[in-house]
Amino acid sequence: MKARTAPRTDDAAVERVLRAGDPLPGAQVLEAELAIAIPRTRAAFTPVAAFIRHPAPWGILHVAAGERGILAIELAAETGDFVDDLARRLGGTVVPDGPGLPGPWRDALATASRELDEYFAGRRTAFDVPVDLTGVSAWDRLVLDGARRLSYGEVTSYGGLARAIGRPRSARAVGGALGRNPVPLMIPCHRVVAGDGTLGGYGGGGRGARERLLAVKRSLLALEGARVAG
Repeated sequence: MKARTAPRTDDAAVERVLRAGDPLPGAQVLEAELAIAIPRTRAAFTPVAAFIRHPAPWGILHVAAGERGILAIELAAETGDFVDDLARRLGGTVVPDGPGLPGPWRDALATASRELDEYFAGRRTAFDVPVDLTGVSAWDRLVLDGARRLSYGEVTSYGGLARAIGRPRSARAVGGALGRNPVPLMIPCHRVVAGDGTLGGYGGGGRGARERLLAVKRSLLALEGARVAG
């Protein structure tokens, strides 16, 4: 039986197809895809908050603001880490304070800067600049609202705060919520200590951050004239 001969291929035709690549989509398809892609691209690069670096007795802290007030304060982080973490939390770009930013952002940052200076100098006992707790869970908000009611120099325990907010068996959960406080100082979670009168914890922290943050907590309590054990 005679073997079949494979059909001959026009090499020039194949090369033309390879060079041409995939055919372009029609105009209607392109318009639909662009209508989706362009807003997403713009959103990814549209600033959602601005930040400043501000001097504190222990070094530099970071403060970020948006349309409705102060969104974040970080007491002992590197600038890059602060910006990256806040950008992930807000789902957008975080930029340094500067010309061209919305007026409310710059006003909030200027007010926060002035009030922080007054607080560190011992001339201010409460903050008036608005804070924005967007994205904070209902539980965390309940705990933070309780901490906000603590007066200058007043100290309570995690259990004491749990009782104050009507959740007497939730001392551990109270500690977790305080550790997630996005705006320390403005909401004074440093005024909550362990049941035995020692410092307890402060902030979420990270590798190498615990001792540094506890030193900050101790300095804030000393500034307010509060005494803790240990």
